[in-house]
Amino acid sequence: GELSVHIDPSLAAGMVDGLDYLEHFPYECTEQTVSRFLPNVITYRAFKELGLDRPDLEARLPDLVSYGLQRLYNRQHYDGGWGWWVNDESNPYLTAYVLLGMIEAERAGFVVDDEVVDLGASYLRDYLRSSRDVEHHYQANRRAFVLYVLAELGEEGTARMVTLFEQRELLDTFGKAYLAMGFGLLGDDYQVKVDALLSDINSDAIVSATGAHWEEASPDYFAMNTDTRSTAIVLTALSRLDPENPLAPNTVRWLMVARKDGYWESTQETVWALIGLTEWMLTTGE
Repeated sequence: GELSVHIDPSLAAGMVDGLDYLEHFPYECTEQTVSRFLPNVITYRAFKELGLDRPDLEARLPDLVSYGLQRLYNRQHYDGGWGWWVNDESNPYLTAYVLLGMIEAERAGFVVDDEVVDLGASYLRDYLRSSRDVEHHYQANRRAFVLYVLAELGEEGTARMVTLFEQRELLDTFGKAYLAMGFGLLGDDYQVKVDALLSDINSDAIVSATGAHWEEASPDYFAMNTDTRSTAIVLTALSRLDPENPLAPNTVRWLMVARKDGYWESTQETVWALIGLTEWMLTTGE
């Protein structure tokens, strides 16, 4: 037998291994290129807002972000989207993920090519116009993420968001979290819809001795989703929209317990766990 004990002096300190894991991940498809720098720039911005000094991160981040952005610029397709690799078809979910990375890089103070972002947003708008029918949960989840990212860009998609809200029984828990965050960006006029989505999410929580988490009825492979990833995305939504929710600190506890050697099982789990924990750190000042 073997017993390993890991003691972290703070939540911020406990996130460092996850950031290092992503930075040194060996493969570099489009998703992994974004995943290398996305949580790093979000954490960097959070540290600055909280007045925390991280000279090591500040020193290496410019090269990390510049390298990632240049790879993404070179991989953008003629239709404005991105696929897994240079020569495959554009993928709406990956394209939205790339744009989210660029949004957060710009918020952290890095220069991002506006033309590249505009072309990517145009591709997503075309996708929304050409795929109005939502019949399966993965289609609803993808649509929720695209609408959320466009809302982060300041795009007007209220009518489509309301339509998807009326079909929310198709959404998985993480899709409801995306849609709630999208409505949250639209202002107080949509608080009723945010509350309804959060109520659905609260009702599905699984609370145990290790904390609170969420489990989906079936996996969404198109979104690279797992139950741990869903839990992390819910934490992001709770931190932004309902920070006083008693489930939130228990969700933090569950995510920290779910780590193995300081990170989670996949790049997507690790990215969203770090984003959710960073949002919680900002909300609470921990």
